[in-house]
Amino acid sequence: AVLAMIFLLATVWAPIVEESIFRGALYRALRGRFWLLGAGFISAFVFAAVHGYVAVQLLMVFTLGVVFAVMREWRNSLVPCGTAHAMHNGFAMTVMLTASWFMRG
Repeated sequence: AVLAMIFLLATVWAPIVEESIFRGALYRALRGRFWLLGAGFISAFVFAAVHGYVAVQLLMVFTLGVVFAVMREWRNSLVPCGTAHAMHNGFAMTVMLTASWFMRG
C-alpha cells in the first residue's frame, strides 16, 4: 500500500503540482519578460534546484524542465508537459521498484 501511494504521488500529484507551479505560474510570468529560451532556462533552473539532487541529476532535471517549457510554449497548455512529466516519473518509479525487487533476491 505504501509503494502504491508513493507511485501515485510521483505520477499524479507531483506532475500536477509541479507543472502548475513551474510551467503554469513561473514560466508564464517569465515569458512575459523574457524570450522563449530565457524563460525556459530560468524556470528549468528553479525546477531543478528545488529537487535538491547532485550535479549530474540536476543537469538531467534541468534538461527535462527545458523540454517541458518548450512543450508548454508549443501547445500553450499544461496538459502535454504534465503528461510527459507523469510518464517520466512513472517510468523512473517502475525502474526503481523493479530494481529494488530484484535486489531483494
